[in-house]
Amino acid sequence: MKIVTYNVNGLRQRVSQHGSLLRLLNSLDADIICFQETKLSRQELSADVTMAEGYEAFVSCTRTSNKGRTGYSGVATFCRVRSSFSSNEVALPVAAEEGFTGLLECLKKREITRDFLHTPVEVEGLSDITNEDLLKVDSEGRCLITDHGHFVLFNIYGPRAEEDDKERIQFKLLFFRMLEKRLESLLTQGKRVFVAGDLNIAPAAIDKCDAEPGFEKNMFRKWLRSLLQECRGSFFDVFRSKHPERKEAYTCFPQCVGAEEFNYGSRIDHILIAGPCLHQNHNLEGHNLLDCHVEVCDIMTQFKRGNSDNTPKWNGGRSTKLEGSDHVPVYVVLRDIPDLSTHDTPSLAVRYFPEVRGWQQTIVSFLMKRKVSSNCKHHSLSNFSSVEDTLIENCGECVECSLACGTKSQHVNASDVSHSSGQDLPYFNSGGESFNSNVIKDSSITVDGTQNTLLRLKTEPARSLSHCKLKLKKKGGHSNSSQLTLTSFFQKPNIVRTIGVETVNTGGSSTPEDTEKPRDNLSHVTEGAGKIFSENVKDSSSERNDSSISSHVQEQGCSDPSFFYKKDKDNVAILEWQRIQEKMKKSLPLCKGHREPCVARSVKKGPNTGRQFYVCARAKGPASNQEANCDHFQWASVKSKENRR
Repeated sequence: MKIVTYNVNGLRQRVSQHGSLLRLLNSLDADIICFQETKLSRQELSADVTMAEGYEAFVSCTRTSNKGRTGYSGVATFCRVRSSFSSNEVALPVAAEEGFTGLLECLKKREITRDFLHTPVEVEGLSDITNEDLLKVDSEGRCLITDHGHFVLFNIYGPRAEEDDKERIQFKLLFFRMLEKRLESLLTQGKRVFVAGDLNIAPAAIDKCDAEPGFEKNMFRKWLRSLLQECRGSFFDVFRSKHPERKEAYTCFPQCVGAEEFNYGSRIDHILIAGPCLHQNHNLEGHNLLDCHVEVCDIMTQFKRGNSDNTPKWNGGRSTKLEGSDHVPVYVVLRDIPDLSTHDTPSLAVRYFPEVRGWQQTIVSFLMKRKVSSNCKHHSLSNFSSVEDTLIENCGECVECSLACGTKSQHVNASDVSHSSGQDLPYFNSGGESFNSNVIKDSSITVDGTQNTLLRLKTEPARSLSHCKLKLKKKGGHSNSSQLTLTSFFQKPNIVRTIGVETVNTGGSSTPEDTEKPRDNLSHVTEGAGKIFSENVKDSSSERNDSSISSHVQEQGCSDPSFFYKKDKDNVAILEWQRIQEKMKKSLPLCKGHREPCVARSVKKGPNTGRQFYVCARAKGPASNQEANCDHFQWASVKSKENRR
């Protein structure tokens, strides 16, 4: 059995990076996967980030909005199973619980073991602890407990606290003290306990690059080490137990200093285990959970950002943002874990969440007057007038060569237009194949009165529309399901001018002159429907593009000079910005280590908030590495009011 812990720094971002949740999970190739910092609130849960074939999911989301912490933390546990019901797999938990104080489960009226809270709470360094304080500990979605029969697994995302933030330090202290009490309660019952997650604590100096003097005297590091067997605790730090002398083994790399480049990080993601081994021998001397059942434990460095050779170097920042989390996963492989008795998926599983699977309807809902929603799927546009004589022209080169391409006008009928809720508008060529949405950016189709519209273009087989680019835009003025009124057929047409294209918007019928202008590439009139289809033409050559657009604008009689000089203005703006950047570089001080221009920064909080300073532009790294940041720091000079005058 393989267990992985991974701070994803936003689950939706990681799913997008890998293409799907299933690909993300399969890339980790584990039976139990513990994610931290999912950054999902309960309202943001959806099937694309919680449901994957072959996996059961359990999540805990942030419930508080204090200091803007909604969707800030959050944990999720994914279990790879062959069957969700009547299964004997260890990966499928027999029970699950959100939080570790038991108060959240009490609110849900579930029966759980809360022996560790039956007595008055007395925590060292804290006093007058109330149930409200304990509820706050569980309200940030930082703990998920799953009972796998042979062991109880804690998925933990430990809070982070700055040295000057006394409130968060108190919260962090209460969090870990209450966690310790829950762990002790389970161990006294003879349970095997696994703790996996981002604890935001590096236990010793070996776990931090260039640890400062007194690093290990921090009270949270002392607390973590007190749990370990080296300090007469009950837990094994599995990675350090397997690799006691390994240095430069880090799991977190700060993004703001380019720490990945020179491996400037810390080991704050852990897997801790405690309890007896699974062997049934009467003589268990020399047996323990680590030696008997842990095969291997290591850091999955292949997930580290910036591993490729073409990664841009850090220079006070990066020209392109690196994909991936600022953490890397840690895994452990267990052996000799027997199956369990038959059991089903616990009720805390995401498959039972109404936010994901939908709310169950009642009989009353069928008797109420139905509301038309923008997400409803309409099966026709019969309430609109027929769409006829709509011309769509195309050309892959320029406006002037439209006749040379031999492209004929295409017709769009009302029977060929239908709604498709919840989907993006696809693009079609004459062969019925959809265009790549990433390529099609320049052209547009504007439709009045509807938002989610799927267009099917009947084209002649002999004529290719491979260069025609269509895109849907929503035009204001009508709701998604509004019906045209009689007055709309008597309104004057609105003319909207764009580069090389004149769009005529009318609610009435089109005239023959409107439908017979293939040479001018004008927008096209939709008779009786109040819909306009326009097409922008993209040239393959910039010189030809400028000349064709200029001549076409002259033909249309457009008097706006910005059409002629927009490109020149853009070029002037770019050159001016480059000049400003060069001037700024010359005014920047040089760092002491490399004699290179520094980067400017400003203080974000504290008594010096807003004050500017300069630091070395290179990425942070070990002090022994001459290529890394030289730690140059210099306050920006502040001129007095007298000197400014």
